[in-house]
Amino acid sequence: MVADPSIESRVCPHAEWHDRFDMTAPAFGDDFDEIAVDLVEHCPVARTVDGEYVVSRYADVKRVLLESDLFSSGTGIRGKNYFPKSEEMLRPNEMDQPEHAWLRHSWDRFFTKEAIAVHESEIRRIIDGLIDTFLADGEVDLVAQFADPLSCRSFCQAVANMPVEDMPFLQRAFQAALTAGSMQERTENWIATHQYVSRFLEQRRSEPRRDDIVDAILHFEYPDGRPFSMGERASALMQVTAAGLVTTGAVVTGAVYHLASHPEDRDRLVSDRSLIPRAIEEFLRIFVPAPMVGRRLTGDTELAGVRMTKGDFVWYNLGGANRDPAVIDRPEVVDLYRESNRHLTFATGRHRCLGPEFARMNIRVALEQFLDRVPDFQIQPGFQPHFEAGMTRRMTSLPLTFDAPGSR
Repeated sequence: MVADPSIESRVCPHAEWHDRFDMTAPAFGDDFDEIAVDLVEHCPVARTVDGEYVVSRYADVKRVLLESDLFSSGTGIRGKNYFPKSEEMLRPNEMDQPEHAWLRHSWDRFFTKEAIAVHESEIRRIIDGLIDTFLADGEVDLVAQFADPLSCRSFCQAVANMPVEDMPFLQRAFQAALTAGSMQERTENWIATHQYVSRFLEQRRSEPRRDDIVDAILHFEYPDGRPFSMGERASALMQVTAAGLVTTGAVVTGAVYHLASHPEDRDRLVSDRSLIPRAIEEFLRIFVPAPMVGRRLTGDTELAGVRMTKGDFVWYNLGGANRDPAVIDRPEVVDLYRESNRHLTFATGRHRCLGPEFARMNIRVALEQFLDRVPDFQIQPGFQPHFEAGMTRRMTSLPLTFDAPGSR
């Protein structure tokens, strides 16, 4: 840290975030990219308003992710005062070994490439159906009419077999719980999601098995014989549901926003679909849907030259890591031809995201169909993007116009 704050403020455009990092601040969502770049360059270890640590450089974030015995998830990943607490921890994210591995491995088979591929034709049909609803209008709010409904329908139909009609409510509640509003607002929405998921699980207990992830949660038992309560089962379904409903759509929105802002990149993807896989990795790197997660130290250590003690809470900033020039060449540039992309959007180590193949497939099919059917689109004049952010980050709307070719 720089001793003289007056000097620091002249050198660092976001110096106030170095020792007053605040995910509840109104500027956090819209200024996140600039803040992340500033922290990587000037402040590898910041402090929150509650005295917790924030690490942003790639090497430091990766160390926190890989050393999961020292940087523990088992006492919670949500920090002190930012996000709603519940009696039940989020399973398996807020678990250490061996419990984390036991539960996570019971889900692995649902997220293999082979298992995901089975759902591609259905998700493509869902996407075409969404495009049909606005294609003749010549305009669309991509978030409300495409990205958000896609996340709802692909998740509930392909993964959880949950009622499609309930997904918009659940999506809005999770978004509110993880980002905007007061702590009371976030807590109320967190409780609402828990109540819904608990009721849904009770209903499914009385129905024939479908051999889906919900059944895997309902019938999971610890190998050592300890009970796995219904509260824990509800928290496990909350974990996978929140991940399914509030992340992929944020990347789809970011991708289309970039393509609308950079028509030369849009035209490249329209004419050469082989670029889409690399483009997806760039969009994942830039538009990180869950940028801030935390761990608690189980012992003393030193990180980026800062001494930390047992019990300290450390947030890791995936958005900062993805913009670290020590690892990513020209990190400020969205490069559709980037060959080496070591982004940490899906994290790494034992707690790496379970569903990267599902996310990539959804983003790929969404881009393929959108570019096929709406190849020439623009952002409505005067639009300025606004982001809600916290543990997750999302653009709240994206109004586009295009020449209406008529629906299929």
